[in-house]
Amino acid sequence: MKPSAHILIVEDEGIVAFNLQQRLSHMGYHVPAVAVSGNETLALVSKSRPDLILMDIHIEGSMDGIDVAGRINETHPVPVIYLTAYSEDSTLERARQTRPYGYLIKPFSERELHATIQMALERHSAEKALAESQQLLQQALDAAQMGTLEFDCDADHLRLSPNSALLLGQPQDRALTFAEFLSNVDEADRPAFAFRMDGSHTPLHKFSQEFRVLHAGQDDRWLKIDASPLPGHRLSGIVQNITDRKLAEIHLSELNERLEQQVSERTSELQQSLRELETFTYSAAHDLRAPIRAIAGLSTVMIEDYAIGLGDQGTKLLQTMGSSASRMSDLIDALLEMSRLSRSAMNLTEVDISQIASESGEALMASEPGRRAVITVAPGMKALADDTLLRCVIDNLMRNAWKYSAKKDTTRILVDSFVNEEGTVFFVRDEGCGFDMKFAERLFAPFNRLHNQTEFSGSGIGLSIVKRIVSRHGGRVWATSVPGEGSTFCFTLQA
Repeated sequence: MKPSAHILIVEDEGIVAFNLQQRLSHMGYHVPAVAVSGNETLALVSKSRPDLILMDIHIEGSMDGIDVAGRINETHPVPVIYLTAYSEDSTLERARQTRPYGYLIKPFSERELHATIQMALERHSAEKALAESQQLLQQALDAAQMGTLEFDCDADHLRLSPNSALLLGQPQDRALTFAEFLSNVDEADRPAFAFRMDGSHTPLHKFSQEFRVLHAGQDDRWLKIDASPLPGHRLSGIVQNITDRKLAEIHLSELNERLEQQVSERTSELQQSLRELETFTYSAAHDLRAPIRAIAGLSTVMIEDYAIGLGDQGTKLLQTMGSSASRMSDLIDALLEMSRLSRSAMNLTEVDISQIASESGEALMASEPGRRAVITVAPGMKALADDTLLRCVIDNLMRNAWKYSAKKDTTRILVDSFVNEEGTVFFVRDEGCGFDMKFAERLFAPFNRLHNQTEFSGSGIGLSIVKRIVSRHGGRVWATSVPGEGSTFCFTLQA
């Protein structure tokens, strides 16, 4: 209730009007004027815009209170409470059609009057707020190309808002049957609607349905209905135009299909190229082995049998030739090994890394029994991997550590693991010559060496094999080092 609400009194009996004015003032209301006729009432309403009207039905002039209330509803809607001593059915029916906010039969008590006014003002305030909300909602629906619908399943009665009717291509001036509603829906989408909106056999449920609407002479339109059940086998829903989004989805799907096809074609071509390259590499390397070994063998024979005739200079040249041929043979063997590892299928099992590292360490120490060495392998290290390939990784890393620790008084190698955000990290650490970290990226490229061949022999392909195997297991390999203090090679396995 608004305590200072302005109330207009329409009463042609002066004593009754004065008494009513006094009672209202006592309740805290403001009475700007008292009208006695219809024309006077209409003029005061237009001028003062009261919050409520107490309207006597029988007033002066050609219009009675009900006629005046009807005119007010058309121009300046103000809540009306009828005051009358008459209660005939015909009068009540006429009054009801003007949708009054109350009907007081004279005489009435002050409490009745006060309660009726309070309820009328509160109802009018709620209706005004509701109307404003509905207006805002309609504006939002219009801006979003949305409309509403309401469907009475029992009566087969479906009513559309103007926006919904426009979106569905249906008439706006009448209700539709469900069959009429479906007539513009794509035939493929009709069964889903029939199932969701038929409440005759099963309870209605909340649903969201996308469908296509067919318009003669126009492009197809995609719509979406979000509906919820109401009491009495009824549904209410929001109809939304999703044509732009749906067409974008269809276009994106077509692009993805073409992209997937192109990727598949390019992948197939790449795989074929790789197979051809591997075959060529294997064949070329295999065919080169025999002549290279023949050169190395012949140079040795010439040195042994014709050394006197060759002289010191000739012998030295043949020795260089033989050494180069032997190195070339080692490189070819390494290439063949890399090709074999790339083509071999993986057989994943639980591999005991500690055992593999221990066996590799024993073999290294047996190869040079005179070298002072301490090889430490942490126990219990296991991983899911291909046993053959992982042995190659451990063997290459440990031989690498053994080779670059050769000039130390004592060779120290540690094989262990730790856990970080990537999972378990295995590592091989030595205290050898180390390397400069600015060249670390070159370590795992084929034939890239950070040390001179005369200083430390090797093909330069071992770490490339390690990287390829670790990558096939879904892991990665990296190294850290300090020159003169040693290196640590780490790898993960995610197979």
